[in-house]
Amino acid sequence: MLREESQQAGGAARTEADRIWRCAACGAEVARDRHRIPLDGAATRAFVNPEGTEYVIAGFSQASGCAEVTTPSPYWSWFPGCTWEVSVCRGCSGHLGWRFSGPDSSTASARRRRRC
Repeated sequence: MLREESQQAGGAARTEADRIWRCAACGAEVARDRHRIPLDGAATRAFVNPEGTEYVIAGFSQASGCAEVTTPSPYWSWFPGCTWEVSVCRGCSGHLGWRFSGPDSSTASARRRRRC
């Protein structure tokens, strides 16, 4: 899970591009807002997995605080033609989302996002 940090130390507001996305569990920096990418033209998208769990995800072209811990799989991919890998926080190994890769160079990583 991710949380957005919109203020700097001392309470000053961050610019939109400087907003930091942090792991909700340990507070480690995961990504910066300047690396957000639209998903089919939207800021976020909702998907349901085979077990019926709904996820709202946001896309990032870079997420240096994530580590992929599985091998790429095409099974039940939310993006046709893409494979996915589980992404965890580099700080605490908590599940943050998935990295999607595909033949389309605009396909970058998408991380599950839920504000806490």
